[in-house]
Amino acid sequence: MRGVLLACLGGIFLTLQGTANAAIGGSIGTWQAATLTQGVGFVAALVLALAARDRTWRNLKRVKPVYLLGGGFAAFIIFSNITAIHHNGAALTVAAVLISQIAVTLLIERAGGFGKKRVRYAPSQWVGFGCMMLGIVFLTL
Repeated sequence: MRGVLLACLGGIFLTLQGTANAAIGGSIGTWQAATLTQGVGFVAALVLALAARDRTWRNLKRVKPVYLLGGGFAAFIIFSNITAIHHNGAALTVAAVLISQIAVTLLIERAGGFGKKRVRYAPSQWVGFGCMMLGIVFLTL
C-alpha cells in the first residue's frame, strides 16, 4: 500500500511540476526553466538526504556509468513536458506521458531490461493498455 501511495504522490508532484515548469518556461525560456528546476531539485534532494542522515553516499561507486544517463534524460523530460503543455495543455500532456511511460515500461519488463526479471503479461493486461490508449484518443476529440 505504501508503494501505491508514493506512486500517487509522485504522479501528483509530476503534474504540479510540469504545469509550474510551463509557467516558468513561458517567462524565462524552456531550457532555462529546465536548468532552474533541476538545480532546485538537486538542492532539495541533497537537503532531504542530509536531513535524513542518509550515509549511503559511498554506494555511488556501485552505480553503473550508463545509468548516469538518467540525469541527462531529466533535462529532456522537463523540456519536452514544458513544450507539450504549451501545445496540448496539461491534461493531454500528462495522459500522453503516462501512456508513453507504460508502453516503455512494458517493453523493458518484457525484455528483462536493466537487469530485471522478464515479465510476461496476460492478454487482459494488453487490452487494458489498449483501453488507456483509446482514452488518449477521446481526450483529443
